[in-house]
Amino acid sequence: MIQPQPGMYVRLADVRDRYDLISEAELPPGIRLALVLSGQARVRFGHHQLTLGPDTADGSMTQAMLVSLQETTGFQRFGRANGHERTLTITLTPAWLQRYLADHMAGRAWQDTLGQHLALVTWSPSYVVRELAQRLFAPLTETGPLPELSERLITEGCALALIGEALSGQHPPVREQRDLTRLREDRRLQRLRAMIDTGEAYCLTQDALAERLGMSHSSLQRQFRTHFGISLGRYLRVRRLQASRQALCEKGVSVEAAAALAGYTSAANFATAFKRQFGICPSACRQ
Repeated sequence: MIQPQPGMYVRLADVRDRYDLISEAELPPGIRLALVLSGQARVRFGHHQLTLGPDTADGSMTQAMLVSLQETTGFQRFGRANGHERTLTITLTPAWLQRYLADHMAGRAWQDTLGQHLALVTWSPSYVVRELAQRLFAPLTETGPLPELSERLITEGCALALIGEALSGQHPPVREQRDLTRLREDRRLQRLRAMIDTGEAYCLTQDALAERLGMSHSSLQRQFRTHFGISLGRYLRVRRLQASRQALCEKGVSVEAAAALAGYTSAANFATAFKRQFGICPSACRQ
């Protein structure tokens, strides 16, 4: 959770649900914006029930929403076992809206968007906004936290860009959305994901993976990071650790066997990486 401005809160959530579940909350008045960068978010605000994300079944690419809450409103999030969601959520308090938008609220368009309870806008954000949002998650998965000032400025810029798109009504054209869909469905990357899902990729070096896919090593790394917001090496390490955790929890394999499954020859190094990733040591997870 980051507060780039007084009354503006930005929450980064990278969630994998272990079980089917429903989370409930009472949300205070204000504006809520959400951008789903990967996976799916199934949520309900009052009478609005939405599924957001680039992986929606109908291919609509509805990744973002803005909803106006004029009163305390019930909220629900519907999680599914093994479901994943990477979401940026922005909360704008009434004080922030009064401070920054008071001079514009008289216009009918603004009133329709901000002045009506449960007024809703959904759209597919521009490539630029999505890249900014992915950048906010990179420090969590790659190089450690950014300096506080840098983090606040990058977060503020991304939040303002997303708010501006939501209120402008000038959303990316259908052609751009289709082009991005084709780009995301690049057959080579789909084949790579299949190799990762089956475990075939775990036995190969990145050079060997690139050769199998008919790509250069640098092109594979660049395209993977562009599409999925994380380096291929980091993604493979996390997936191996997730597979080892599943083996420990569900099959009761030994810590040494789990370490080998994750690609570690040293059980001590495996335990360190495992605890850093999941906050628990492998032996405790096995128990």
